[in-house]
Amino acid sequence: MKKTIEINTMIARNVYHSESFNFVKNVVETLCNDSISEKALEIHRQNKPNHYMDEFRLYGTKERGIKYHSYFKIEDSEKMKFNIYTLTTESFGYENFTLKFTISSHEGLLLEFDIKDEEKANKVIKMFETEFSYCREQTKEEVFDEIIHELRTRGSERNGEYGIEMGLTAIQIYPEDFWAQFYLGFSYALNNQHKKAIKHLETATKLDPTSYDSYFNLAKSYLELDQLKKAKSAILTAESLAENNHVIIYFLALILDKLNETEEAIKHYKKVISLSPEKKVIDKRTGLSYTETAQKRLQELE
Repeated sequence: MKKTIEINTMIARNVYHSESFNFVKNVVETLCNDSISEKALEIHRQNKPNHYMDEFRLYGTKERGIKYHSYFKIEDSEKMKFNIYTLTTESFGYENFTLKFTISSHEGLLLEFDIKDEEKANKVIKMFETEFSYCREQTKEEVFDEIIHELRTRGSERNGEYGIEMGLTAIQIYPEDFWAQFYLGFSYALNNQHKKAIKHLETATKLDPTSYDSYFNLAKSYLELDQLKKAKSAILTAESLAENNHVIIYFLALILDKLNETEEAIKHYKKVISLSPEKKVIDKRTGLSYTETAQKRLQELE
């Protein structure tokens, strides 16, 4: 019997990694009559600090036992770091019996097996459901938290389409939640749907008037629609809430420039240059850093 069982919830994605090993170890010992030592026969690691951790372990013997492989990748999305991980625990060397258990930060729990003996296959299913069926049960708050996590970590996928799908679900659950409205607006902006982005970003600014990110993204959407006075109002609020953020100040200079407020634009382009961080932030539209773009435009104006 071949079968795959999936549980993709926040609870499932946060199952302890040791639980996957213990589950496969228990199945092998119960159904294959093979005792597996908890001390690894082999351990191989390949780690790059602040980037990834890759580890392989072999339990049992080289002929049969359990393979354990964990991979963690450190990501930096909008200055917010998080882990992307997969962990697999897999039996090998047993006749007509293979079992693979994966825990993933994106896919939750995935149990795959190919077991010829149907009675043993059904026992595996029963053991799995006994151990992990609780992962399917979620409260309204847990479902919402899961969606916000997806928006925070994967909302930009497919040019914001994934974030739009998740965001629309989030605001159905809690329409007055700041993060739901903010991420939905942000996703619409990524997808070049700026009228819809503005609607949700404006709601976000009302829900949290202290969030400079909301005003900043609102200003950019107004700018895309050439609504320059509204863009200026929003970006000025963002600037007042943020502490010398050179990207926000660059967009303020850009909007002032487009409004033909040249003296103020020059003043702020100069401020962008003076605040330039060591690590250059790249403007995707030009391929240059915001500092370089400001320098170029300043030369043209002066």
